[in-house]
Amino acid sequence: MATNNMKQVEIDEIDRHILELLQEDGKITINKIAEKVSEKLGLEKTKSATAIRARVQKLEETLIKKYTALIDCRQLGYREMVMVSLRVNSQQPIEQVKTKIEGMDRIKYGYVVTGEYPLFIMAKCLDHEDSMRLIEQLRNLPGVEEVKTQIVLDRIKEDTTIIIPE
Repeated sequence: MATNNMKQVEIDEIDRHILELLQEDGKITINKIAEKVSEKLGLEKTKSATAIRARVQKLEETLIKKYTALIDCRQLGYREMVMVSLRVNSQQPIEQVKTKIEGMDRIKYGYVVTGEYPLFIMAKCLDHEDSMRLIEQLRNLPGVEEVKTQIVLDRIKEDTTIIIPE
Protein backbone atom coordinates (compact mmCIF):
# COMPACT_ATOMS: atom_id res chain seq x y z
CA MET A 1 0.00 0.00 0.00
CA ALA A 2 1.62 3.22 -1.14
CA THR A 3 1.34 6.25 1.08
CA ASN A 4 2.44 8.91 -1.41
CA ASN A 5 -0.20 10.97 -3.15
CA MET A 6 -2.88 9.89 -0.69
CA LYS A 7 -5.23 12.69 0.28
CA GLN A 8 -6.01 12.76 3.97
CA VAL A 9 -9.70 12.61 4.78
CA GLU A 10 -10.96 15.24 7.22
CA ILE A 11 -13.27 13.96 9.95
CA ASP A 12 -14.96 15.63 12.89
CA GLU A 13 -15.61 14.46 16.43
CA ILE A 14 -18.82 12.64 15.49
CA ASP A 15 -17.09 10.70 12.69
CA ARG A 16 -14.24 9.85 15.07
CA HIS A 17 -16.67 8.37 17.60
CA ILE A 18 -18.50 6.46 14.87
CA LEU A 19 -15.22 4.93 13.66
CA GLU A 20 -14.20 3.98 17.19
CA LEU A 21 -17.56 2.28 17.79
CA LEU A 22 -17.42 0.39 14.48
CA GLN A 23 -13.87 -0.82 15.19
CA GLU A 24 -15.05 -2.08 18.56
CA ASP A 25 -18.16 -3.79 17.14
CA GLY A 26 -18.75 -3.97 13.39
CA LYS A 27 -22.29 -5.25 13.98
CA ILE A 28 -23.41 -2.30 16.12
CA THR A 29 -26.75 -0.87 14.98
CA ILE A 30 -27.18 2.66 13.63
CA ASN A 31 -29.55 3.43 16.52
CA LYS A 32 -26.96 2.27 19.06
CA ILE A 33 -24.28 4.40 17.36
CA ALA A 34 -26.58 7.43 17.49
CA GLU A 35 -27.25 6.81 21.17
CA LYS A 36 -23.59 6.30 22.12
CA VAL A 37 -22.31 9.24 20.05
CA SER A 38 -24.90 11.55 21.59
CA GLU A 39 -23.99 10.31 25.06
CA LYS A 40 -20.25 10.73 24.42
CA LEU A 41 -20.75 14.30 23.16
CA GLY A 42 -23.05 15.13 26.07
CA LEU A 43 -25.98 16.02 23.81
CA GLU A 44 -29.41 16.39 25.39
CA LYS A 45 -31.15 15.05 22.29
CA THR A 46 -30.00 11.85 20.56
CA LYS A 47 -28.66 12.31 17.02
CA SER A 48 -31.08 10.97 14.43
CA ALA A 49 -30.47 7.52 12.98
CA THR A 50 -30.84 9.03 9.50
CA ALA A 51 -28.02 11.53 10.13
CA ILE A 52 -25.77 8.80 11.58
CA ARG A 53 -26.55 6.44 8.68
CA ALA A 54 -25.55 9.17 6.20
CA ARG A 55 -22.26 9.68 8.06
CA VAL A 56 -21.54 5.94 8.11
CA GLN A 57 -22.23 5.73 4.36
CA LYS A 58 -19.84 8.63 3.72
CA LEU A 59 -17.18 6.94 5.88
CA GLU A 60 -17.70 3.71 3.92
CA GLU A 61 -16.92 5.64 0.72
CA THR A 62 -13.74 7.19 2.11
CA LEU A 63 -12.23 5.41 5.13
CA ILE A 64 -13.90 2.09 5.86
CA LYS A 65 -12.41 -0.52 3.56
CA LYS A 66 -14.64 -3.42 4.64
CA TYR A 67 -16.32 -5.11 7.58
CA THR A 68 -14.93 -8.44 8.68
CA ALA A 69 -15.10 -11.02 11.45
CA LEU A 70 -11.97 -11.35 13.60
CA ILE A 71 -11.52 -15.10 13.90
CA ASP A 72 -9.46 -16.82 16.59
CA CYS A 73 -7.31 -18.87 14.25
CA ARG A 74 -5.96 -21.01 17.10
CA GLN A 75 -9.46 -22.43 17.59
CA LEU A 76 -9.36 -23.58 13.96
CA GLY A 77 -6.05 -25.37 14.40
CA TYR A 78 -3.52 -22.75 13.29
CA ARG A 79 -0.49 -23.42 15.47
CA GLU A 80 2.29 -21.37 13.89
CA MET A 81 2.77 -17.80 12.81
CA VAL A 82 5.72 -17.25 10.51
CA MET A 83 7.51 -13.96 9.91
CA VAL A 84 9.73 -13.92 6.83
CA SER A 85 12.20 -11.38 5.48
CA LEU A 86 13.17 -11.73 1.83
CA ARG A 87 16.24 -10.45 0.05
CA VAL A 88 15.51 -9.91 -3.62
CA ASN A 89 18.03 -10.32 -6.43
CA SER A 90 18.76 -6.99 -8.09
CA GLN A 91 18.31 -8.67 -11.52
CA GLN A 92 14.63 -9.27 -10.78
CA PRO A 93 12.22 -6.32 -10.44
CA ILE A 94 10.84 -6.22 -6.90
CA GLU A 95 7.38 -5.58 -8.39
CA GLN A 96 7.33 -9.09 -9.86
CA VAL A 97 8.13 -10.64 -6.48
CA LYS A 98 5.47 -8.48 -4.80
CA THR A 99 2.88 -9.64 -7.34
CA LYS A 100 3.68 -13.30 -6.64
CA ILE A 101 3.43 -12.73 -2.87
CA GLU A 102 0.08 -10.92 -3.25
CA GLY A 103 -1.29 -14.05 -4.92
CA MET A 104 -0.31 -16.38 -2.07
CA ASP A 105 -3.36 -17.06 0.11
CA ARG A 106 -1.40 -18.14 3.17
CA ILE A 107 0.33 -14.73 3.43
CA LYS A 108 -1.82 -12.27 5.35
CA TYR A 109 0.53 -9.29 5.73
CA GLY A 110 3.20 -8.12 3.33
CA TYR A 111 5.32 -4.99 3.46
CA VAL A 112 8.14 -3.34 1.56
CA VAL A 113 10.62 -2.20 4.20
CA THR A 114 14.00 -0.57 4.42
CA GLY A 115 17.21 -2.50 4.86
CA GLU A 116 18.95 -5.52 3.44
CA TYR A 117 15.72 -7.55 3.26
CA PRO A 118 13.20 -5.27 1.53
CA LEU A 119 10.18 -7.58 1.78
CA PHE A 120 8.63 -8.60 5.08
CA ILE A 121 5.66 -10.95 5.32
CA MET A 122 3.62 -12.67 8.00
CA ALA A 123 1.57 -15.81 7.62
CA LYS A 124 -0.46 -18.06 9.89
CA CYS A 125 0.14 -21.75 9.32
CA LEU A 126 -1.60 -24.88 10.55
CA ASP A 127 1.54 -26.65 11.73
CA HIS A 128 5.30 -26.93 11.22
CA GLU A 129 4.93 -28.81 7.94
CA ASP A 130 2.61 -26.11 6.63
CA SER A 131 5.21 -23.47 7.62
CA MET A 132 7.96 -25.41 5.86
CA ARG A 133 5.89 -25.65 2.66
CA LEU A 134 5.34 -21.89 2.70
CA ILE A 135 9.03 -21.15 3.32
CA GLU A 136 10.03 -23.48 0.49
CA GLN A 137 7.50 -21.81 -1.80
CA LEU A 138 9.03 -18.41 -0.95
CA ARG A 139 12.58 -19.70 -1.50
CA ASN A 140 11.59 -20.85 -4.97
CA LEU A 141 10.11 -17.53 -6.08
CA PRO A 142 12.03 -16.08 -9.04
CA GLY A 143 14.16 -13.22 -7.79
CA VAL A 144 14.27 -14.26 -4.14
CA GLU A 145 17.90 -14.52 -3.15
CA GLU A 146 17.64 -15.24 0.57
CA VAL A 147 14.90 -16.04 3.07
CA LYS A 148 15.19 -15.22 6.77
CA THR A 149 12.47 -16.77 8.95
CA GLN A 150 11.17 -16.45 12.46
CA ILE A 151 8.47 -18.54 14.11
CA VAL A 152 6.31 -16.76 16.69
CA LEU A 153 6.52 -18.56 20.03
CA ASP A 154 3.88 -16.55 21.88
CA ARG A 155 1.42 -13.82 20.98
CA ILE A 156 1.74 -10.80 23.24
CA LYS A 157 -0.78 -8.61 21.47
CA GLU A 158 -2.76 -8.67 18.25
CA ASP A 159 -4.83 -5.56 17.70
CA THR A 160 -6.36 -4.68 14.35
CA THR A 161 -7.77 -1.33 15.49
CA ILE A 162 -6.13 2.03 14.90
CA ILE A 163 -6.18 5.14 17.04
CA ILE A 164 -8.37 7.71 15.31
CA PRO A 165 -6.38 10.99 15.35
CA GLU A 166 -8.00 14.14 16.63
